[in-house]
Amino acid sequence: MPVALPSKLEPALSSPSLIPLSSTTWAWMHNSTAWGYSNCGLVASDGQALLVDTQFTLAGMRLLLDAVEAAVPGAEITTVVNSHQNGDHTWGNQLLPDAEIITSAASAEHVCKEISPEQMMLLGRAAPTSAVTAYAAEHIGGFDFSGITVTGATRTFTGTLELEVGGAAVELIDLGPAHSEGDVAVHVPEDEVVFTGDTLFIGAHMIVWSDSLSACIEVCDRLLSTGATTFVPGHGEITGRAGVVTFRDGLARVHEDATSYASSGVELSDAARLIKGAHAGVLAHPERLFTAVAAAYKEAGVEGAPSTTMGLVEGMAQLARE
Repeated sequence: MPVALPSKLEPALSSPSLIPLSSTTWAWMHNSTAWGYSNCGLVASDGQALLVDTQFTLAGMRLLLDAVEAAVPGAEITTVVNSHQNGDHTWGNQLLPDAEIITSAASAEHVCKEISPEQMMLLGRAAPTSAVTAYAAEHIGGFDFSGITVTGATRTFTGTLELEVGGAAVELIDLGPAHSEGDVAVHVPEDEVVFTGDTLFIGAHMIVWSDSLSACIEVCDRLLSTGATTFVPGHGEITGRAGVVTFRDGLARVHEDATSYASSGVELSDAARLIKGAHAGVLAHPERLFTAVAAAYKEAGVEGAPSTTMGLVEGMAQLARE
């Protein structure tokens, strides 16, 4: 049966909460677009549970596990699905040592490119003497990454994978590269719900870690093709089909302008400033548009566009200062 969207969600929660979407499906919502505060999903039936993504820190993960126990007492989390490999979606994996951890093959291959918890801690607490360190201090300096052991997938797949969680059917969808080098969506057909990971941001501009902005646009159509009516983004508020269309169309306009600038020989940094001025709107974190422009430039064959994590962070940090 379709899930009714909550009639009203707080625009910002002081602490995350587990929001019921049906008798078997919940969304762990921060309702914040700030770095590191990622939404998660829960599907539980007949004493079994599947978790979509984990949290950035062990303390944050323990809050989530406490909420799950309160919602479905005694249910065993037998499966974790990681939508991609960013730490804010995976660094709580270690607290579920007996669970099967599933992601796509492309996602699993990308884990070696991720910044480690130790590196993230150093970056966030470095003296803010440059654009990068000041940006990192602002956005991740308050997180405690101590004690984290990066725990990867125990099972990978390509294409689609159908699972049963007690009596609930779940479909995993390999979306390929979009936000990251390998993204996964989790579809609960009976409830018409999709947990999108970071292929969807609501209320904020998207970060494009992959080299393809066009893939991010195409993924939105794949999400819509599920027929779902409720979409839980990786960051921001729950939305419906119209929200996905609005997000997709915004990316398409950025892609069109960035491609035009690339073909005209406009420098990437100048194009990013122009696109920020034209497309920032009311969404949070307009400096993230740098990553979208960089991806479009790489697609257009422009040499020198950054693709490493630190190169993209530096571009965002510089644009945030302007």
